[in-house]
Amino acid sequence: MTLKKLVAFAFALTFVFACGKGREAAERPDEGEDAQPPQAAATAPSGSMPAVAGAATITGTVKLAGPAPKMQPIKMSADCSSQNPGGQGAVDEEVVVGPAGGLANVLVYIKNPPPGKYPAPSKPAVLEQKGCRYYPHVQALQVGQLLQIRNGDETLHNVHAMPLVNSPFNEGQPMHGMVSTKKFDKPEMQPFKVKCDVHSWMKSYMAVMPHPFYAVSNMNGTFTIPNLPPGTYTLVAWHEKYGPQEQQITVAPKETRQVRFNL
Repeated sequence: MTLKKLVAFAFALTFVFACGKGREAAERPDEGEDAQPPQAAATAPSGSMPAVAGAATITGTVKLAGPAPKMQPIKMSADCSSQNPGGQGAVDEEVVVGPAGGLANVLVYIKNPPPGKYPAPSKPAVLEQKGCRYYPHVQALQVGQLLQIRNGDETLHNVHAMPLVNSPFNEGQPMHGMVSTKKFDKPEMQPFKVKCDVHSWMKSYMAVMPHPFYAVSNMNGTFTIPNLPPGTYTLVAWHEKYGPQEQQITVAPKETRQVRFNL
């Protein structure tokens, strides 16, 4: 082969290699949304629903009927105890009751939403792993909304999500500061469990809503669902131990409707 042909052949090989490398980088799934720095995603403008004319507000309280059960203490492994000051006093979060009997971590949502399209918020939902606990313990996000899963611990976690309608996943996060980004494309209003297979006490619950009319009760057992079009609805309160309870409610234009659940 002549020198001229050898040079041409080497140039062709270089061109093919470069093109193949570029295509591989473009198709690599790990360098999409997951590769974004968490600061950039977390500070994205929110995609909240526009104000509804004559919108009503539902505000209420979830109370525990009867005495609160005693929660079992968590026996953390050494890798968690070392970075969780005071963690030796941690207890299970299955039932969290405030001083006045308010029940926390209750997902309250509209079962039969008003017709319309509800775009997903541009601000991601966040599931944080800190001190070998999940925060928040119960949450909901909308279909198509990004979910950022963050490892704030200096130890290995794996996030094992077990939805029944959406695709389950089980993903390891071995290093502090790791962020994974997920998205659910189907409604799943019945909350599903998220757990860590490395640390058996770590669990949280998550629902995927087709609309923005939901809330989670705080430590006082209170919640608020704003910007709801007037109408008649089925309101559901779901708790991981006590299950769901429903109420039929009607809200008039600009009404603030008070409700109460006893679970």
